Amino acid sequence: MFLVAAVVIVVAGVVGIRGLLASPIVSVAADGTATLRGTWEPYTCDAHLCQGYIQAGSRSVFVVLSPACPHPQRAAQITLTGRPDHTLGTGSYRAADCPS
Repeated sequence: MFLVAAVVIVVAGVVGIRGLLASPIVSVAADGTATLRGTWEPYTCDAHLCQGYIQAGSRSVFVVLSPACPHPQRAAQITLTGRPDHTLGTGSYRAADCPS
């Protein structure tokens, strides 16, 4: 019984630490485009513009989607590529493709 409890505590600790250290930025290509993956949280979406956050663990990045893209549902797991857009602030991206 003690062994099972110890294993559960170790697994919970590893999962908790991975959640804190998770990042929505999966990789960055040589041309500067980043692959972003995580949970979508919309900020504002209308017929012309949709922007929001992609969150993984305790970190998130701000993303502006292309007007041609369908708007993802709140809390949907999405993946997309984007380019950093420093005019929007640090950690902000302009999507290069539509979320999948």
